[in-house]
Amino acid sequence: MNSKFTKKLLFAAVLLFIPRLLFAQNITLTGQVSAAGDGLGIPGVSVSLKGGQGITMTDSDGKYKVSVPQSAVLVFRAIGYLTQEAKVNGKGTLNIQLSENVSALDEVVVSGLASSIKRSNLANAVTTISSKDLTGTTPPQTLDKALYGKIPGANIRANSGAPGGGISVQLRGISSLQGASQPLYIIDGVYLNNSTLRTGRSTLTGASQGEDDGANRIADLNPDDVESVEVLKGSSASAIYGTRANAGVIIITTKKGKAGKTRVSLSQDVGFSKIQRFVGSAAWDEDKIKLYFPASAQTEELKRYHDAVANHGITDFEKLIYGETPILWNSNLSISGGNAQTKFYVSGNAAKEDGIIKYTGFNKKSIRLNLDHQFNDWVNFSITSNYLNSSSDRGFTGNENESGTSLGYIIGYLPNYFNPRPVNGVYPDNPYSENQNPLELRDKAINNARINRFIQSANLNVYLLQKKESSLKLALQGGVDYLGSRTKQYFPDNLQAQRSLPNPGDIVLGNETDINANVQAFLIYGQQVGKTHFNTQVGAVFLQTQANAVLNRGRGLVAGQQNISQAAIQSLLSQNDQKVKDFGTVAQEEINYDDKVITTLGIRFDKSTLNGNANKFYAFPKASVAVNLTKFDWWKLPAVSQLKLRTAYGQTGGVPSFGDIYTALNPVVIGGQVGSVVSATAGNPDIKPERAGELELGADIGFLHDRILLEGTYYNKKVTDLIQTLTLAGSGGVTTKKVNAADLVNHGVEFALSGTPFSSKNFTWTSRLLFWKNTSKITKLKVPSYTTGVYGPSYGTYLIKEGFSPTTIVGTPQTASGDYTVYGDSQPDFQTSWTNTISFLNGFTFSSLVDWKKGGDIMNITLYNTDNGGTSPDWNGDYNHNGIPNGKDRQGTGAGVYVQDAGYVRLREVALSYSLPQAVTQRIFRKALQSVRFGVSATNLFLITKYKGYDPEVSSFGTNAINTGTDLFNYPSSKRFLFNVRVEF
Repeated sequence: MNSKFTKKLLFAAVLLFIPRLLFAQNITLTGQVSAAGDGLGIPGVSVSLKGGQGITMTDSDGKYKVSVPQSAVLVFRAIGYLTQEAKVNGKGTLNIQLSENVSALDEVVVSGLASSIKRSNLANAVTTISSKDLTGTTPPQTLDKALYGKIPGANIRANSGAPGGGISVQLRGISSLQGASQPLYIIDGVYLNNSTLRTGRSTLTGASQGEDDGANRIADLNPDDVESVEVLKGSSASAIYGTRANAGVIIITTKKGKAGKTRVSLSQDVGFSKIQRFVGSAAWDEDKIKLYFPASAQTEELKRYHDAVANHGITDFEKLIYGETPILWNSNLSISGGNAQTKFYVSGNAAKEDGIIKYTGFNKKSIRLNLDHQFNDWVNFSITSNYLNSSSDRGFTGNENESGTSLGYIIGYLPNYFNPRPVNGVYPDNPYSENQNPLELRDKAINNARINRFIQSANLNVYLLQKKESSLKLALQGGVDYLGSRTKQYFPDNLQAQRSLPNPGDIVLGNETDINANVQAFLIYGQQVGKTHFNTQVGAVFLQTQANAVLNRGRGLVAGQQNISQAAIQSLLSQNDQKVKDFGTVAQEEINYDDKVITTLGIRFDKSTLNGNANKFYAFPKASVAVNLTKFDWWKLPAVSQLKLRTAYGQTGGVPSFGDIYTALNPVVIGGQVGSVVSATAGNPDIKPERAGELELGADIGFLHDRILLEGTYYNKKVTDLIQTLTLAGSGGVTTKKVNAADLVNHGVEFALSGTPFSSKNFTWTSRLLFWKNTSKITKLKVPSYTTGVYGPSYGTYLIKEGFSPTTIVGTPQTASGDYTVYGDSQPDFQTSWTNTISFLNGFTFSSLVDWKKGGDIMNITLYNTDNGGTSPDWNGDYNHNGIPNGKDRQGTGAGVYVQDAGYVRLREVALSYSLPQAVTQRIFRKALQSVRFGVSATNLFLITKYKGYDPEVSSFGTNAINTGTDLFNYPSSKRFLFNVRVEF
């Protein structure tokens, strides 16, 4: 063969083979990207070649398909997850599990009323709690209870252990001495009503109105609907909300639909609850009876004791009253999906949680529709609509000043040889001082509140200008929170405590309607100039709150009747009608230089009908700067992936209480004629908002590609123009007046260390450690120092005095100078919490939250009463060996024995779950199911504390500004155990 021809033939063969060779170097690769925690597919994951551009995105099931070289290295990126690299190595299938990125630097947080910013550029310490953090470990009883231990800077207390709340949240210390102490709650742009509604219970029990024991209304919301909770803890972050933000802002965002396949999620939680712990009760014997009772009563008491021992035995009243083991039930169904134009999220919830006291409980139902629609490239619209219905039966616990109206009081004064059980349907009379059979009160009395509520919001965004370097958007938003409440407090005429009254049978019926309506309009202009982006916002906000409440009372009821018209004495107990209007204008400028230096300047002007001058605008400025040092080209330390220094300053306000500006006319009847008399409290037309100004300094440091993140913050918050009660000379008929007369300062530190210490294919550990501490001090007081607290210095009360913390607890005896003895402070020394999530063995997840509060005192007034009743757990002991029982020895020694350390270590949440592998699920159920997860969880599983009461977190006045450290026969707290199942279709 001709050699020349042979060469040509070989050359042609090579030319034909090269394309085949080149093609053979690329392979078709398929796979699925799933979450390491639950094994569910992650949609929208970016798949790219290392060092190159993106190739594709995962679909709604987390699946992908690409053509890549055999030796390629792929990079998988998704917001909220750690970036992961993987070598192809000639494989045809490559499945990836992404671990959660607890630093979440790519998440978006609120920076204004109509704009947002990446967390990596944020200049404030804003805490974000995801839906996984809220409900992923264990389903909470209420949304606000899910916040425990998850917000650095928050001091959270329960007003009651009864099902349905309520919870008191105090952010970064004291923001008011008399006014608003709770944060402003906003859900999908709607200003929520979180008032504790008055039920009239205190009228029947003789307690103060602050001890009505009503649930706050965040309890109505369905936690499973929530996508995230954002907490603006200080004035530097919440200044843009003006006169409603002195105590911080909590922003709740609910879930929305996503384009793609329709997803159906069904979850069912079933379990039970038990009392968190029994504290015990002192035993009785002959010697104690002789010591406790006067000689005239001893013969009869000894006979009762001997009869009890010989017949029915001794009764454990704690277990009898608080020993129920109720079944818990929580069902959730959600459907979401849509296309590029219209997306929807629909959900329904039904929950039933009975209490550890028989005939108490909390039931709620809700329906939600969230709808988003893109009309075209320049107009989009969204609505959220939520209907909620709840019913709570809270029983009768807490304080009483009318005998026989509180279960705790009754059993606190009841010897355990008394048998309260009914015989042939007849309850034996209680012969002791709290003359009411506790079982009869539990079984016959009614304390019920029913809520019907609608929360609606609408958003319209119109893009007036959309260019490469600039944009202009009109953002309109409105919302309504309508709440209707019906309450019933009922003592039937045949109760033992009622039979001795002139008009037995007592009922209080309440109706309340609250409407919060808010509207806001903003123009947002964005402009890119080189590497600098300017974002300008101007707008206006209007808020109107309206409340109408009536409490009617009937006494002397016809037997078996619960109708006021069947009462001998019918009266209007109270009627309140109030309307408040707030209006504000806002301007804010954000300047972002290449994500390296981010500056924000803003100001809000507010006026309110609650101020002395309703037409005067008050200014609330803000300014902040964040510098991302690691974004600069000169940064050469690869181990430190983020170093951001930040500083911020802002001011917020707290409006006066309704009626502070007016002198009321009180009704009076003289000689059968109706008239009015001037109130002893004068109005103040010059009163102005309280004001908080806060300086915040902080640093965020990320290590190892943000696998570990350390956040540290110092704040100094000064609150001025605090409203106080000024005592006047009584000669003019007016004795008090509200005035701006005090200043205080809070300063503290917050630290958060979060990260993924270890991550592999079969084992991933994520952890978050929080620490925070706050100190408060009154720096100016223009009225004489005073003590405040319902129960008085004999049991412990609060001292309001310049140079002292407003939560300082003092009491008897008085010192030589006439001052009361200082016993402690209800604010803790510090708080810390530790959250851990461990994913292992391809589907198992273990989660836990441990919460530790160091110090912080509480006034255990329950102990004072059980000492008097002879039932304190250690009544029979002799701690100082003086021959006098503890229960007698403590009486008259001063308040110090009742002020106790309320520190604790608590296993707040713990759960173990297993997610079936998606391949197994689809094979068994023929792709009808996408995922199945089941597990067990518990809350408050164990508690370690020195406190001698039921719960160191419970407070009789939890929603008050400062009087939050008191315990008087509150409803005991529970621990909950649940079996959880979640199915995704």
